[in-house]
Amino acid sequence: MRLEDWIRDATDELALAGVDSPRLDAQVLAAHGLGRDRSWVLAHPEEMVSGDDLRGLLQRRVNREPLAYITGVREFYGRTFYVDQDVLVPRQETEFVVERAKLWMGDGKDFEVLDVGTGSGCIGISLALECPGTRVTLLDKSANALRVANKNAESLGARVQFVHSDLYAALPRRRYRVVVSNPPYVAHRDDLPPEVRDFEPETALFADADGLAMYRRLAAETFAATRCEVLIVEIGQGQADGVSAIFSEYGWDLADAMTDLSRIVRTLTFCPADVATL
Repeated sequence: MRLEDWIRDATDELALAGVDSPRLDAQVLAAHGLGRDRSWVLAHPEEMVSGDDLRGLLQRRVNREPLAYITGVREFYGRTFYVDQDVLVPRQETEFVVERAKLWMGDGKDFEVLDVGTGSGCIGISLALECPGTRVTLLDKSANALRVANKNAESLGARVQFVHSDLYAALPRRRYRVVVSNPPYVAHRDDLPPEVRDFEPETALFADADGLAMYRRLAAETFAATRCEVLIVEIGQGQADGVSAIFSEYGWDLADAMTDLSRIVRTLTFCPADVATL
């Protein structure tokens, strides 16, 4: 059958399955299955393809498996990262953490940066590549996540260090001037799409009944373990007040709240209120 006919039929099937962007996903699946890029697919609508060869890929997406897990890649901050089901799919909103850290560091020279709960490594690796001279450590309690992060560091040419640790338990005791984190912040009661609920790793998603458990640990333990100047965290929608209150309780000052174009707060930046007495 013609490629454009396969894309049309696949689009209809994906739409019936409730996929948000059925035509785009059909094009990406076709490109992946044919070993081409999407621009080639768009330029060759008359190409003859085997629907049977592409059926398996389409069925996975119909089952609501994330497109990134099917193709094995996700774009983040202008680079292509490898992903699999051991890590969260990098989100566009997480790029705000990178942006805020870059603004804080300036040229980034002589900065020690710690990425807590690194997952795919997208935050820390992006900072290492965007700010040459920055020394970045990627920390995660999941050995499988660190495997993915290491693969990305190698493929993208980022020089970073890795620490396998549940928060700071196994972290070498030295100063990290900047700490960044996209911790689990989803409450179990939240209504999630199937792509997230059924496929992404639970330990990287869920915190506790209110979604704030990891923020409590970060607020309580980060300064003693890192002696950092600043801690930048991603938060969920509607969590700004709750997270700010937690950090205030542990002696941090809110330095900045970064919003997206919809004026949703995406990141909070905290500094120790009194470094001498914290």
